[in-house]
Amino acid sequence: MKRNAPHSDAWNAQAPEREPWQEPDQFSGETPERAGGGSARLVPLAICAILLVVLLVEGVFIWGKSAQMQRNNAVYVPSAEQNVYSADESFSFGTLQRAMKVSGQGEDMGRITGVAQDEKIVRVALSMGAVNDTVWDCSGAFYLQCGGTYYPNLGGYRLEQEHPEWAMRALDGYELRESGMEEGWVYFLVPESVSEGTFWMHWREKDEDYNNESVQAAGVPVSFAQEVAGND
Repeated sequence: MKRNAPHSDAWNAQAPEREPWQEPDQFSGETPERAGGGSARLVPLAICAILLVVLLVEGVFIWGKSAQMQRNNAVYVPSAEQNVYSADESFSFGTLQRAMKVSGQGEDMGRITGVAQDEKIVRVALSMGAVNDTVWDCSGAFYLQCGGTYYPNLGGYRLEQEHPEWAMRALDGYELRESGMEEGWVYFLVPESVSEGTFWMHWREKDEDYNNESVQAAGVPVSFAQEVAGND
């Protein structure tokens, strides 16, 4: 007698259940289970890479801030016929041959309100003798050279808000072309690390278009000590 084939539902119930087939990763050669373990191991490496990038960005920011501070204060100085003189000795300077005397011992005034944390004010004492004439087709300027960087002087206008007593005796470059005798201080905003430099005076003669025709420069080495209490 011919037997009937087993019912399909009964056959399916007896057959062992198989998990669906998963294709192996063609590139790593690992099954998905093994590849998952590799991904977990990559997490610490990714965190370290992110921290490294953060540290690099922070370092670049700090360096950039310092460089930006120097760029903000520093100026371009035109080439000139340069002469260096000894401190605390009189010498003649400019077309009028005006007598000049620069103290080699400047003063470190420290930080004042309104300047950055890594900046300070220093000043140089200057005496200018009287002459019989005033020259108008020229201009004067003061600089402090520290390494390869030149810093312009701070005029009385920038000082008078916080320290009007300093502003009263602050000298500016335009006074080089005047005739009266002057004694006072030339102020500079510099990085906090500055302890010495070269004080420069520039005499610039102008042509008929008021462009620099010639430039003379006189320099004096100076160093800076902490301000003496009570100095104005």
